[in-house]
Amino acid sequence: MMPVTDLQDILKKQVVLMDGAMGTYYSRIHPEGGEAESANITHPDWIKDIHKKYILAGAKLIRTNTFAVNHMLFRQEEIEDNLIAAVKNAKDAVKEAGAPIWIAGSIGPVRCDNEQEEEKVFEEYQYICNVLAGQGIRIFILETFADTAMVIRIAEYIKKLAADTLLEDVFVMAQFSVNRMGYTKYGYSMQRLVNELENQTVLSGFGFNCGIGAAHMNKLLTKITFSKDCTLSVLPNAGYEHILRGRQLFIDNPSYYASIMEQVLSSGVNLIGGCCGTTPEYIKALSEMLGEKKSPVNKRIMPVVGKTVCAEPPHPFMEKLNRGDRVYAVEIDSPFDQKADKFLEAACRLRENNVDMITISDSPMARSRAGSFEMGVFIANKTGGCVMPHICCRDRNLIALRSTILGGYINGIRDMLIVTGDPVARDDQNIISGVFDVNSIKLMEYVKNMNQEIFMEDPVYYGGALNYAGVNIEAIVDRMEKKMAAGCSYFLTQPVYSDSDINRVRELKKRTNAKILLGIMPLVSYKNALFMKNELPGIDVPDEIVDSYYPDMNREQAEETAVRLSVEIGCKASDFADGYYFMTPFNRVSLVNRIINRLRECK
Repeated sequence: MMPVTDLQDILKKQVVLMDGAMGTYYSRIHPEGGEAESANITHPDWIKDIHKKYILAGAKLIRTNTFAVNHMLFRQEEIEDNLIAAVKNAKDAVKEAGAPIWIAGSIGPVRCDNEQEEEKVFEEYQYICNVLAGQGIRIFILETFADTAMVIRIAEYIKKLAADTLLEDVFVMAQFSVNRMGYTKYGYSMQRLVNELENQTVLSGFGFNCGIGAAHMNKLLTKITFSKDCTLSVLPNAGYEHILRGRQLFIDNPSYYASIMEQVLSSGVNLIGGCCGTTPEYIKALSEMLGEKKSPVNKRIMPVVGKTVCAEPPHPFMEKLNRGDRVYAVEIDSPFDQKADKFLEAACRLRENNVDMITISDSPMARSRAGSFEMGVFIANKTGGCVMPHICCRDRNLIALRSTILGGYINGIRDMLIVTGDPVARDDQNIISGVFDVNSIKLMEYVKNMNQEIFMEDPVYYGGALNYAGVNIEAIVDRMEKKMAAGCSYFLTQPVYSDSDINRVRELKKRTNAKILLGIMPLVSYKNALFMKNELPGIDVPDEIVDSYYPDMNREQAEETAVRLSVEIGCKASDFADGYYFMTPFNRVSLVNRIINRLRECK
C-alpha cells in the first residue's frame, strides 16, 4: 500500500481516480452469490478479481469490501474475521496487480432505530475502525451518510486512535448521499454540508456519492460555492436503477458517464470514481478522460456574506412562553370514525376559554384515529385557534413524514409535537409494521434542517415528550439536551400525580433550563384511578390519590375531586412549570376548563 502522506501531497497537484461499485458489480457477475461482503471469506478470489479489474482499469485508490460489514448483515463474532479477510483481499489484489495503489477502508452507515441505540452504534463504528487500523488501514472512507453528527464523531475517534497508538498520519474522507433535489434523507442540503464541513479539522476531505446519476450530480455541483479550498470527492451512480425480473439493473454507458464527469471536474473535484452501477469499464473511461495528469480546477470560492435577518412573524404561543407567562395546552383525541362533531365542539369550548394551544395526538397506543395534521387544519380553520398536531415516527417513512410536514405548513401549521411513537401491539405485528425510519431526535434534526433550508422566514416550532420516570436521571437529562440541540423549544411531560415526580421534573428543569409544560390528566372516577395506577407503566399514582375516590361516587362528586387534586398538583409545580399540558379524559373539556380557570388564580 502507498503511504497516506503521498496521497495528501498528490491531491494538491492532480485528480486521483478511485474505483467503482463493488456491490452492484459483484451482483452482476455473480448473480447467485448473495451479498458481496459475504464473499470476503467464502469466495476471496471473486473479490480479489474485482479489485484487480479496477486497478487495471486505472484506479489509484481502491476501497475494501467492507461497506456493509456490521451487525445488520453479520453476527458479532463474524464481523472481525470479515473485516480482516476484506483487507487481505485488497492487499493481495494490489500485490498481484503490481501497481502503486492506495487502499481505503470503506465504512457504511449502521442503522440506528432509537436514541438509546446511538451509543451502541457508535461503539460498533469504533470497533470497525480498530480492526481496520489493526490491519494497516490508514485511509478511511465513510460512505453514503446522511448527516454530519456521527461522521464527525467517527472522524474524531480515528484521529484520536492514531494519536494514542502512534500510528502514522491518517486520512478520513466522508461522503454523503443526496437525492435529485440535493438533499440527504435527513434534510441536509449540499450547500449546507459544504458550509459545515469545509471549516472543520477532523476530516481530510468530504464529498458526495450514490443517490443520483452523474448528470444530476453535475447540475447540483454547479450551484455550490466554497469559502475556502478543501478536498472534494464525487462518486455518482451510473444512472438510475430499474428492476427486471427481480434484478437490479443500470443503463450501461461508460463513455457518457465519463463525459459528464469531465464537466464535474470544473467544480474543483479532487477525487472521482463511481458508485452503484459503475463497473471497471466506467473507471477505464474515467482514466482515459483524465489522461496522465489532470490538475484540480480551482473551486468557486465566494466570501461569506452575512444573511439579512428577517423579523419572524408573530407567534403568540412562543412569545408568551418566552416572556415567562404561563401557557395552557390541551390535548383532545381526534375521531375514531368519520364523525367530528364532538371533536369540533371540544375545540370550540377550549377556544372560548382562551386556551393557548390545542394539541392532537397521532394515533396514540398505535390505534388508528383521524390524522392529527388533517384534524389540526380542520379545527384551526373552524376556530382560528393555535393547534399543535403530534407527529410520530411509527407509521410513516421519511418520505411521508416530510410530505406531512410540508402539507401541514402549506395549510398554516407552525407547531407540532415530535414523538417516536408507541410501538405496534404484539398481537397486531403479524399484519401491522412499525416504520421507525427515524426516532424523535432524528426527526427534530430533520425539521431543524427544514427550518434552515426552506422555512427560514416563518419557522416551525416543535416540542418533545418528556418521560421523567427512570432510575438514571443523567440519561434523561442527556436525552433532553439532545432534543434541545435538535431545536426542541419545549417539553410536554407525562401526567404527574406524586410529589416525588413533581420534584423529579423540578430537578430536570433546574439541570436543563428547558421550557416544561407539566402534564396533568384528571382522574374522573374510582375505576379510572385504579386503571391509571395499575395498568399504565411509568405513571405513579399514589394510594392517597386513589383513596380520594370511592366506587359509588356520582359524576359531580368525582369531577369535583378531580378539579381539587389537579389544581393541587399544578400549584405545587407553579414555582417551575412554564405551563400545563392537559390530557382530556373522555372528551370532558368542561372539566379541563374548570381546572384551567382555577389554576389561573394560582401564583
